Amino acid sequence: MIFKKWLLGIIIALACLVPIVSCSSKSTQGYGVFLGINGGQMDRLKDYNLIVIDPSEFEAEQIKELQDEGKTVYGYINIGAIENYRPYYDRFKNLSLGLYENWPDEEWLDVSSNQWQDFIVNELGKDYVDKGLDGFFLDNADVYYHYPTDDIFEGICQILSGLKAYKHPLIINGGDVFVTKCIKQDIAKSLFDGVNQEAVFTSINFEKRSSGIQAEKERDYFQGYLEKVKQADLAVYLLEYGADPTLAREIDEYCQKNGFRWYNADDLELK
Repeated sequence: MIFKKWLLGIIIALACLVPIVSCSSKSTQGYGVFLGINGGQMDRLKDYNLIVIDPSEFEAEQIKELQDEGKTVYGYINIGAIENYRPYYDRFKNLSLGLYENWPDEEWLDVSSNQWQDFIVNELGKDYVDKGLDGFFLDNADVYYHYPTDDIFEGICQILSGLKAYKHPLIINGGDVFVTKCIKQDIAKSLFDGVNQEAVFTSINFEKRSSGIQAEKERDYFQGYLEKVKQADLAVYLLEYGADPTLAREIDEYCQKNGFRWYNADDLELK
């Protein structure tokens, strides 16, 4: 769901693809992204101490149970697009900017809308804070890459500023163009606390349901980008897909050297 979609064409053309397999060489850092599970599958989270979940699939009591086990729980919010299966889709479908390529159930949204900003901050955000979450994992700031206008940039900033008022840490998933502009304007640290970047070392072919090695050009770009994020005093997380044990060791060494955390997902559904 949250893979960097605009890179798909490059990835398909350049990546050396192999079938996705379950990897035994997972990171031991305790970070995991589990957007494809619900409160009835909490056994999947037992080996992790920093987890990302979809709060709509969990009750407040279940989140409290996870925290009582010593886990830090971040909640996923799609701030830049909307899925047609969300219960609030009909309220905001008029704000659609266009279909999300390769994701037929999702549309980019006009984040400059006061209506959308108010909903994310004062309805959805508040609801998730009331559930007891420790922080937010915010997806699709990449809307600014696809629609690079001042209004879209400012709309994302307004959403982040509003969520910041809850005094919860914010992690931006992807959104490198938006994040880079914030760093250049020296406002990044005031808006969010960290960045999660997908597919720095691995690549995905959605049609074949396969993963492979990321193209060298893209890997170099993202490593350079993450160095800038680190220099901006922001936390860095990596989400990789199907890295085999050899590649996993390389990712582990890279992350330990830089003070990053990472998760090696077995599947695209993040279960």
